[in-house]
Amino acid sequence: MKIIASLILCALTSSLMAQEPADDLIDRIVGIGENLLAGYAQPLVNVFGTGISTGLFHSAYSHDLLGFDFGIRLMYINIPRSARYFNGTVVVCSLALDSTFQLVQYEMEVESLSTIFGPWDTTVVPTQGYAVAIPPVIPGGFNISNIPLAMPQLNIGLIFGSEIAIRYVPITFEGARIRFLGFGVKQQLNKLPPLSLARLPFAIAVAGAYQRFTVETASRDVIVSSKALNLQAIISAKIGVFEPMLAFGTENVTADFDYTFEYEIPDTIDGIPFERLTIQEEISVHLKGHNRYRTVVGLTLHSGLLFMHYDYSITPYSTHNIILGFTWR
Repeated sequence: MKIIASLILCALTSSLMAQEPADDLIDRIVGIGENLLAGYAQPLVNVFGTGISTGLFHSAYSHDLLGFDFGIRLMYINIPRSARYFNGTVVVCSLALDSTFQLVQYEMEVESLSTIFGPWDTTVVPTQGYAVAIPPVIPGGFNISNIPLAMPQLNIGLIFGSEIAIRYVPITFEGARIRFLGFGVKQQLNKLPPLSLARLPFAIAVAGAYQRFTVETASRDVIVSSKALNLQAIISAKIGVFEPMLAFGTENVTADFDYTFEYEIPDTIDGIPFERLTIQEEISVHLKGHNRYRTVVGLTLHSGLLFMHYDYSITPYSTHNIILGFTWR
């Protein structure tokens, strides 16, 4: 099992390092304005909302007091083709053809733009004369259809069948920081009356979690701050060394984008059409994840103090999850 874990972790690391660094992710986000951000970045909210909500609990059984398990969640998130393209509206501006030097603006519809996970190709917005598009070039994506993610997690048993979960991952790429932090609580209902009075051949539990995901610049300015709230009902049964499980839950993922968008407009001061003025605009956009409900089907193999678990999450961004870990009490 140690060899398998090492191989999977190496594969995940290689895949992540082969992609563009998170610093490039920041450059692409801050290079677009508010009117394009939702279409471009919505898949990012959906993907990480799906990822941080995967593998929270793999069993309805809770540990005894101070019993625990520690495992690495190895996730593989599928990105649907519909999340690789979007249609957007670009603002185009130019000077009025008189002596007022007023700024004239109109909107241009642009189709089949790359989202953050779409093709590499950038899109140059076509304009005529001295007109300026905001932005003149729309960034491409990372050209990926799936994302691997590794997440360590510790579960600790408390009294009366309750259990807490803690997960945290800091990642640094080229000076940009990505952080995952989550806390969860699970209650095995079989250990509370009246279910504790019956000898059921399976366990039933309810669970909830609160998680955060942030993207920071090299100067530690947070440009993306995401929150996820999760509620789950879980049922599982121990059959020899196997433990099948089924879970159904709801999740609410939100993300706040806050950054400075810098762009150029025609010179409205001196009225020189080919000269440009640089404008800085503070962007603040609130997005909601599209992943609202989740069904999870899984199976755990127990081997003494070690265990291996696999589950499949049915969501808009379907996800495979493997847990390799050890447990005590």
